[in-house]
Amino acid sequence: MISEKPTFKELLRKHKIALGAVAAQAGVEISRAYIMEQGGMIHGVYADALLAALSHLTGQNYTRDNVGGIYLHNEYHDGPYPPLGIKLR
Repeated sequence: MISEKPTFKELLRKHKIALGAVAAQAGVEISRAYIMEQGGMIHGVYADALLAALSHLTGQNYTRDNVGGIYLHNEYHDGPYPPLGIKLR
């Protein structure tokens, strides 16, 4: 039996963590976190930061490999630098 990967939204509910808490921990604007929660397109830098924050807050390891429903913006690249205009801590 193949099980689907949980979505970011499902994990927030499972762990009873507020979206704002994850966004604050990640240093990402809550509006961007909301886009990811709703399954919208997001830059991978934001997705990775939000998943790292969720991992930190829950003690679990969440990445793009084991969380479903993450859709990366077509301008995202997996290079070492975030796209222009992105402010992370």
